[in-house]
Amino acid sequence: MKNLCVTFRARSKSFLLFMRKHFQILEELKRNEEFIRSAYFEVYLIFRYLFPFLCIAYIPFAILDWRDFSRDYTNLPLVIYNSIFLPGCLLFTILLNFPILRHDFKTRKWITIAATTFLTFSGTAMNLIIFKFGTDLSLFAFTQLGIAVLLRYPDKTKTLIYMLNYAVFLFCMFYLDLASSFLVQNFSFMLIMTVLMDRISFLTKVNSFHKEQSIRELNRKLVMESAKKSEILRIAIHDLKSPVTGILSLVGLYTREPSPVLSSNRPSKSYVEPPEVLDHIDRTSRKILESIEDILYLASSSLESETIEGGNQTLNPELLLRSVASNLEFLFSSKHIRIEDELSGYPFSFYANPQMLYRVFDNILSNAAKFSPLGSRILLSSKLMETKEDNVLLIYIEDSGPGFQPQDEKDMFREFSILSAKPTGSESSSGIGLALAKKLLDRMGIRIRLSNSDRTEGAQVLLEFPQSKAK
Repeated sequence: MKNLCVTFRARSKSFLLFMRKHFQILEELKRNEEFIRSAYFEVYLIFRYLFPFLCIAYIPFAILDWRDFSRDYTNLPLVIYNSIFLPGCLLFTILLNFPILRHDFKTRKWITIAATTFLTFSGTAMNLIIFKFGTDLSLFAFTQLGIAVLLRYPDKTKTLIYMLNYAVFLFCMFYLDLASSFLVQNFSFMLIMTVLMDRISFLTKVNSFHKEQSIRELNRKLVMESAKKSEILRIAIHDLKSPVTGILSLVGLYTREPSPVLSSNRPSKSYVEPPEVLDHIDRTSRKILESIEDILYLASSSLESETIEGGNQTLNPELLLRSVASNLEFLFSSKHIRIEDELSGYPFSFYANPQMLYRVFDNILSNAAKFSPLGSRILLSSKLMETKEDNVLLIYIEDSGPGFQPQDEKDMFREFSILSAKPTGSESSSGIGLALAKKLLDRMGIRIRLSNSDRTEGAQVLLEFPQSKAK
């Protein structure tokens, strides 16, 4: 019993705190212009769907009433009601769904208020008309309770409308001498339920709007934080370019430094052969610069809007791939990796940006070398697939590394994601190569697929070039 009392007190306190919180939110939102517009627009949308349905659904009943009236003239009030209700539903259908009037906020507000008034008094009138067939409050209750639950007004407008309906209905009950004890009890209970449902409905609107506002504010902060981090990333990486460029300049000055060599009686100039270590410094610095450019490209907010059409030209993807492989010979030779060229040499034309495609091939081949062991091979091959719609050039780049694991599938093209494979040398992996390649290929209309190779037992990259892209 003691535990029950403790639980009851805790639940009661929680409920009171909950109600207090929502009434505080209500006070905050009462004069919020955005909340008022949102609430009225919601009611407006409900009526846009409701009135066409009412107009169509009520036609069969109106026809039956007209048929009965043609046989017996006693139900004239019902026919008059139908002659007002149906045109009213049609009028509101037109006003709500066809922009005869200018649909600004004020227009929408007054249309929704008029529609609510029309609908509630229609329910009241219908119930009063059928009173002579039996003292039943179902239509009146259905209309008032439905309005209280369905329409979530931000002010007292709806309350005033249904209170007027209750006043009219109560007056008619006494005027028609139908105010029995049973009927008054039901009427009073319906009034209490309507007020309660009205408040509950409104509180749910307040709560949902408050949550939407919180989510929008959180999204705004996330966007600002993301933009700030991107800006910091761009600045930091951009600042890294200066020292790397300085290293390249110093290496270049040394390798181009004139060295006097005496021959006969006058000096001549030759150039010092750069030591192997300087050659490696030069190449490594250039790779660092390329990585910096890749990260800047990914971090740039203008990636989606950037156009690459200006630099597009007709090219042969196989020839470009061979050129990239040749330029990366120093990288392959450092790990004693051999390139096996099985490219078919098709006279295939593709319309794309050569610099972008070069960057893609460079990223893929650099990754292949990075994850391949010493003394292994990288296989380049291609084939032309002819279909009814188009000819597609398939280019395969297969390495001898560990390949892809099942857990890698979801992160293959995600920026800065590190997959299961590890570099076989002292190389670093930033996880941006495949993400950048995918973005560039998507822009050029080239499809990329990743899988494991049956021939080299490593990773396989398949690029599909549709000939329809050639111009």
